[in-house]
Amino acid sequence: MHLCFIDESGTPPSRPNPAQPYFTLGGAIIKASDWHRIADDVHGFAVQHRLRGELKWRFFAPSNQAEDNPMREMDAAKRKELSLAFARLLAKTPVTIIACVTDIEAAFRYGSVTDQQSLYHFAYKPLSERFQYFLQDQKSIGIVIADHRGRDNDRLFKAHHQALVSKKGANVSAYGRFVEGLFMQDSHQSIGIQIADFVAGAIHRAYSTDDPVHAKILKPLIRAKPNGDWVGFGVVQHPRERFTLRKR
Repeated sequence: MHLCFIDESGTPPSRPNPAQPYFTLGGAIIKASDWHRIADDVHGFAVQHRLRGELKWRFFAPSNQAEDNPMREMDAAKRKELSLAFARLLAKTPVTIIACVTDIEAAFRYGSVTDQQSLYHFAYKPLSERFQYFLQDQKSIGIVIADHRGRDNDRLFKAHHQALVSKKGANVSAYGRFVEGLFMQDSHQSIGIQIADFVAGAIHRAYSTDDPVHAKILKPLIRAKPNGDWVGFGVVQHPRERFTLRKR
């Protein structure tokens, strides 16, 4: 069995914004039998560096002074050093990365995308399909575990997930490898979701800025074809026909 932990890069916008061209959902796929070892590695990293709290991507940002940020008293150089060390730690684990980078402007041209929630659902479909394809490759079964986003958002997300996995038809992806429904967990109680958050942040930064260093470290973990190609295979640029790589 495999667990797919998912989280997003920041809050999905309610409308297109030229300053925020992309919305990214990241997934960290972990074999159930590997989970304890990976969790121990992450816990060991936190203990080694005296970090008491979540390892959120945004906490590594130089300007983040959130009260629950375990790096609140560290300067920018130290935070960057720790973020790179954490990326290198993850790169040595048997995690498989999948992600969906959504072109927000293109997404809102679809009638089905009208607000934050529908944009999130729009990005989740191709991400969940990649998990299904991964499970088919591995001849395994799997569960999706997502971060809590509020009671109403969780309820709608669970309904969206159930609608996806229940649909039948020649032009609809079959989710025959999924077990049960969608599971929700608080990120501060989930190492897997914290990893997914870091993955989403690293990939989002690679697409949105001129600093892809974290994504390059994590690149060996991205689901890829035998020839190494990961675009559309491990990282989906969505919607494919309208996706635009913008100059940074």
